[in-house]
Amino acid sequence: MKGKLGSIHIGKLCIGGFIDWQLDVNLAEIRGEPSTYKLAKWKLTANSYWLYDIPSKIIIRLYTLNGYWEGKGVVTSQVKHLWDTLIHEPLEIIGESILEGKSE
Repeated sequence: MKGKLGSIHIGKLCIGGFIDWQLDVNLAEIRGEPSTYKLAKWKLTANSYWLYDIPSKIIIRLYTLNGYWEGKGVVTSQVKHLWDTLIHEPLEIIGESILEGKSE
């Protein structure tokens, strides 16, 4: 899955974001009426990012046309300590929870 815009949060506070992202995923089916799917294991890579803080654990949102995907993860790439500017270097985030689809 690929997309353009994502955001990085601690709780409800947005502390950064990223653009031009790619998501590698494994789907998990949640049985019920109707059947739904959640993204169980995931790794996100983005081409560029910006930050206002460097947290250890974060919540990310990946925006789509009909809403967004949200989940907890850890930044595994080394990030620069430049605040409030777009950094044109890769950012990697490994998921620690299920990435759930939500509508706005």
